[in-house]
Amino acid sequence: MDNQNIASSKKYILVFVALVALVLISTGISTLNLGYLNPLLTIGLAGVSAIIVLTQFMKIKLDGSFARLLVAGILALALLIFFVAFVG
Repeated sequence: MDNQNIASSKKYILVFVALVALVLISTGISTLNLGYLNPLLTIGLAGVSAIIVLTQFMKIKLDGSFARLLVAGILALALLIFFVAFVG
């Protein structure tokens, strides 16, 4: 049997704590008046949360190069939409 893909409960608890911390930080930032930095910081934190979910729960790091290319393309499209929305 290949037990390489089985994660321990300690890992899941750490990921859960990290995601809750990111949500609390994002909520705290949204209450501050930072001007144009508010959306940038909250979207950045959301991106970090998405990367944690992709790598830990969806096992993107274990998949082949096509899945990585697909994720990179989606992230590039999201950045393009974000850039056009705020600059355009």
